[in-house]
Amino acid sequence: MARLVSKTGLFVAIVVVGIVLVVIGAVLLTKKPQDTAKTNPTDTTKNAPTTKNNPTETDAANVSASATQASATSVDPATLTSIDISPLGIAVFYSKGTPGFTFTVLKTANQTQYVEFASSNLIGTKCTNDQGAFASIIKNPSSTETQTTSQTVTLGNDTYGLSLSSAGCTSNVDLLNQYQDGFKTGFSRLKAI
Repeated sequence: MARLVSKTGLFVAIVVVGIVLVVIGAVLLTKKPQDTAKTNPTDTTKNAPTTKNNPTETDAANVSASATQASATSVDPATLTSIDISPLGIAVFYSKGTPGFTFTVLKTANQTQYVEFASSNLIGTKCTNDQGAFASIIKNPSSTETQTTSQTVTLGNDTYGLSLSSAGCTSNVDLLNQYQDGFKTGFSRLKAI
């Protein structure tokens, strides 16, 4: 009789442990990440936490540019719109009519902050892990990073460089050019927020 009780007790214990494990597993699988911002997986090659946002537009005609920026550009502000990149403390201007995109704030291995702009419409099949990036703005780029920039703007003690992605990965070069032209046009109006 004692042997029957111990086998029953062992069986019940195993069943209870199994149920507990199933419940814990179900809770862990259904639980959402507790991030305060929308995030995408951290890219370990970029060694940075990510913040991904959809742009909110501000009419550039309602934003006053600094004197140095105003003299640096002859672009009609009414043709531009902007987005705030709060982690970098800047407002980025681009041409109205530029298709939708997302941005992600990252850091390089050397801890240089930058914001990467991307569109899923630009994701190609030629490159591994292509995210559809079309431009980046680098805060205080190193001398090596400066070589990849096409334009720079200085705001106070900080320099920002616009780096445009090559057309090697995308399958839609015309759309890539449209995005990049929109950002090149408004980059000189970059301002601190």
